[in-house]
Amino acid sequence: MANMKLKLLYLADILRRETDEENPLSVSDLIKKLAKCGISSNRKTLYEDIEVLKEYGMDIYTSKDAGAANMYHLASRDFELPELKLLVDTIQFSQFVTPTKSKELIHKLSGLSSVHQAGQLERSVIITDTLKSFNESIYYTIDAIHNAILQEKKISFKYFNHTTDKKKSYRNDGKPYIVSPYTMACSNNNYYLIAFHEKYDDYSQFRIDRMEKIAITDEPRRELPKSFHMEKYVQKVFSMYNGELKEIKMLFDNSLINAAVDRFGKKAQLTRVDDEHFAVKATLSISPTFFSWLFQFGDKVKLLAPQDVKDELKAHTERFMSNL
Repeated sequence: MANMKLKLLYLADILRRETDEENPLSVSDLIKKLAKCGISSNRKTLYEDIEVLKEYGMDIYTSKDAGAANMYHLASRDFELPELKLLVDTIQFSQFVTPTKSKELIHKLSGLSSVHQAGQLERSVIITDTLKSFNESIYYTIDAIHNAILQEKKISFKYFNHTTDKKKSYRNDGKPYIVSPYTMACSNNNYYLIAFHEKYDDYSQFRIDRMEKIAITDEPRRELPKSFHMEKYVQKVFSMYNGELKEIKMLFDNSLINAAVDRFGKKAQLTRVDDEHFAVKATLSISPTFFSWLFQFGDKVKLLAPQDVKDELKAHTERFMSNL
């Protein structure tokens, strides 16, 4: 009797894990699979069970095979296969997710599809260690930060840099940082904490994969001023990094249109100059990072204005050339 109470649960699990549009199961198949779970069934009661699951909300589709027998499969799920593939790709390309955790997360995601579709997800996975973080505690760090933000408490943690011999060098003489956390941001495939650092009386960004031994303190965090706009701050910090904002004008080769739209967005002022060039006018944070971004395009881009930024670019180039 106890097993019979589990019948609907087992049946729902079989349909969820073992069926999809290309892999339906017949009533006979379902009876055999239930028997392997220690559940006896027959055609009449199975038809009734399937109707109960449909009434519950499971999207069970009925089709006919060549012999006109009823075939059943789960037609829709919380996550469709293309959505799961997108999530898998996101995990693969996330530098702050370690190789070990990437494989674990992808395996768990595959459990949201049928076993047949799960094979498509896991066979396509190639995880390289080259750009991946190796800080396995990052997930607990992220969870602690979320909790601290919800509780509006300060956090303490140790922060380190990598050394040339691939070891850790702790900043602040190894003493814990104590900051007021506000939000997290992802930039260039890295995850950052945005917090107020009272020691410097300013806002700071910390790479979460370089944080260790995080703890939530009992001390309330510093309140954000009403005039402070966190979204604008994040955009400024991670838009070619922090620097003075200036309106600039650049001339691009037409072959760089995708790069320009990716960088400046569709709202940027793009103007056709001739059959081979277009101009861009945008307000940017001027920094060495911005100059490095320009360098990658060689003679296909030209900085037109303002003059002081052109002079700064020239000086930056000369400093680089002096090291050759």
